[in-house]
Amino acid sequence: MSFLANDPVSRHTGSNSPGAAATYTILLRDFTATVSLAGHSGRHTVFISLELKVSHPGQGFPDDITAVMSYEDIVEDLRRLCAEETVSGPDYLADRTAAFCMAQPKVRHVRVDVELPSLLPDTAGAGVTITRNRDAEQ
Repeated sequence: MSFLANDPVSRHTGSNSPGAAATYTILLRDFTATVSLAGHSGRHTVFISLELKVSHPGQGFPDDITAVMSYEDIVEDLRRLCAEETVSGPDYLADRTAAFCMAQPKVRHVRVDVELPSLLPDTAGAGVTITRNRDAEQ
């Protein structure tokens, strides 16, 4: 699992307004856990990757963890989600992941990629990608 963030700060692209909020991107790649899939025996490895566009705290923000987005809470939420007794599939995991990401006030946009090893003999993996955008909700 790797954590990356863009630099420099970018302007949010959802608005043409000169006062649009500055954002930065947090990438969480290949969070890996095992899940119990409904209707299938055993536990299956799942890979979850996130791209979060997050509100930037602005120029001269304090050197304080509360001023920036911490992905540690999201990683803990992912661990709890994957530990559920049974999950229905990658779409369920992606939807739930997007929901708890968007529950973070600083998150403006999230893209969630979920992939499981395929249960079909002629494909390596199967999954889903979803996006949620707070600015589109307004």
